[in-house]
Amino acid sequence: MSAAEDSGAAGDGPRPPPSEPPGIVISEAAVPGDMDACFAIRREVFCVEQGVSEDHEIDGRDPECRHYLLRAAGEAIGTARVRPVEPGVAKIERVAILRAHRGRGLGFALMRHVLREVGRDRAVLHAQTHSESFYRALGFAAEGEPFEEAGIPHVRMVRDSLPAGN
Repeated sequence: MSAAEDSGAAGDGPRPPPSEPPGIVISEAAVPGDMDACFAIRREVFCVEQGVSEDHEIDGRDPECRHYLLRAAGEAIGTARVRPVEPGVAKIERVAILRAHRGRGLGFALMRHVLREVGRDRAVLHAQTHSESFYRALGFAAEGEPFEEAGIPHVRMVRDSLPAGN
């Protein structure tokens, strides 16, 4: 996910901003227009910017997923989807922020929202390797060796479920 590179922090990688950027709204994509916006963002980020084929990007799994849409000043600029893969495990996929809106903490805000929605479930994802530090800053750990997906180097990352009471 190229959109995850949301912070230019030096050292050991990006650090999440302490609070959500002002003026944003993140909600579950609930109406057909919301889904159109999610698909448009994904096509722009993954297909246009990164050269991923549309057949790979629009993979037929969207009906089994929960989709989230991030808006700033009413404009749809970010998206993510969550797919249950087994009881207690949710896979976060297709996380994207439009290029013109990166670097302002929006990717962190979107992921924090998604992680709250995932709740106590274990979260897994396939991070593009250049975004690994972004996900580490959100509590994910790499698992296994890098691999190629859609012609882009990725690494599997996991974030264990929260203990009861958190």
